[in-house]
Amino acid sequence: MKNFENLKAILESFENNRDEKKKDLDDLLVKKKNKEICEMHFREKYADVIGECFKPCAEKILAGHFEVTDIAGNKREIHPTVLELYYHEEDDGTNDIRFKDPIMYHTNDRKIYDFYKNEEYLKEHFVDSIKKRNKKDLIEQIKYYADRNNLISEIPYFPVGSLNPHTSGIDITFENPKEKYRAACLIREYYIKVGNTECHIKNSTDIYDDMLINGILLDNNVEWIEWKDGESNTIVLEEDKRKNVCAYEKYNDEPELWQKKIKEIDAKGKPVYEKCPFNWQFRIKNPQNNN
Repeated sequence: MKNFENLKAILESFENNRDEKKKDLDDLLVKKKNKEICEMHFREKYADVIGECFKPCAEKILAGHFEVTDIAGNKREIHPTVLELYYHEEDDGTNDIRFKDPIMYHTNDRKIYDFYKNEEYLKEHFVDSIKKRNKKDLIEQIKYYADRNNLISEIPYFPVGSLNPHTSGIDITFENPKEKYRAACLIREYYIKVGNTECHIKNSTDIYDDMLINGILLDNNVEWIEWKDGESNTIVLEEDKRKNVCAYEKYNDEPELWQKKIKEIDAKGKPVYEKCPFNWQFRIKNPQNNN
């Protein structure tokens, strides 16, 4: 669609930036393979490079806005003010090291793993879950996951510029099937402008009602949402950690499995998780003054 061509070009520039940084990324992969750096340092340094690749995209996206026209012809503007990057590399069949972002929704690794077919493995690694279920329920759960896994062998890649609504809000996606990675930015915060009235929204799921006001049309001819570029040279960015995202650590290689990294156990015996160290949140400083 012509009304999204400029946004698509912004998103496609991420791959150009990533290609320019390929030597830096490859050097980190070699160091990790040769065990010159540990898993944690590898992930943090790799994430820094990927964040730098996305930063110019974030500046341009945060400078622009979506113009939405409802069925009655009324217009509103959706101005993203906070974006959160999600980036995950799929296995490419070479057994080479790949960067994983376990919390990302739209990946093959988030689909149901083959290991669910193995009851003993499940018992060993999911003790807390087992305590809450009897054996019959557990076997039914394994069967459900195994059947679903057989149905969904690989999740297709989104075309660049696709919007992905999910339980945390709406992602703007820029996945790459050739390079085998998934990439997206969540609109974490935004402000909505109707006429001369503005309202800053911090709840990311409110965007369903504010932006998808006409629903999701099955014919794909979406003409009531348009992208409008802004002046990115006026944007001042602040970078921070993603909201409600824990650090993850790998605890099994075959299959590759990740779990939330526990920082401590609180007074009630519940785990307190470490926060993800990646500076993948990009926020406009003084947002209403930039659009």
